[in-house]
Amino acid sequence: MEQQGLGIIETDAGFGRRLASFFDQHGFPVEVHQDPKPLLARLQNRPPSVILLGEGDKPASALQTLRRIREISIIPCIMLAQRGDDLSEIVVLEAGADDLVDRDLAPHALLARIRAVLRRGEWGTVQAEPAIGVDGWRLIPQRRQLLRPDGSECALTTAEYDLMCLLVEHRGKPISRDAVARAVFRRPFRAEDRTVDNLVLRLRRKLGLTQQDCIKTVRGAGYMFAGFADCGRRVA
Repeated sequence: MEQQGLGIIETDAGFGRRLASFFDQHGFPVEVHQDPKPLLARLQNRPPSVILLGEGDKPASALQTLRRIREISIIPCIMLAQRGDDLSEIVVLEAGADDLVDRDLAPHALLARIRAVLRRGEWGTVQAEPAIGVDGWRLIPQRRQLLRPDGSECALTTAEYDLMCLLVEHRGKPISRDAVARAVFRRPFRAEDRTVDNLVLRLRRKLGLTQQDCIKTVRGAGYMFAGFADCGRRVA
């Protein structure tokens, strides 16, 4: 699958052009779209490396676009929003964004956030790593994929994949919400939000009804991976 530079979806044409000019100067080719349809139409065949999704004056529309992207792709997405508006961090992350960034953030800081998301996603890497076999399921690090025992893909977002890896790595041991927040969202856990809990809920749903008990809630301690159920074979 061919990957290109950055894709920016932004209704404010002037803001989009300023971002494009900055990133182009720093070696990131950019395409800017006010209407997301052309980019969505070719997302599966010719995707950019990462999408910056600006809300402009239409936060609800930007959120709808994010959800549409997540229906067809796990490409890294960063939402650009004004802090204090109706787009809360919880809503945006639950919709599938890999990061939420203040649209007033300095361009160099935004560039650093993009590079961090790309490192996490390992998009474009050619270094092969062995698959991780887990009760017949397989984690494929170089493609950041989770494959079921029958070989079909369980499509995960970047955050969901990072959580799955964290849980598998500490199999049989409880992982605190703070540890999840720091490893997946790169920030401390905040007791007033349910971002971590909702991420676990989404991952459980992705794994399917037969696997609901593989991620257990440990009262007062967090979450624990107990292994996949009902698998007749294992991967070495």
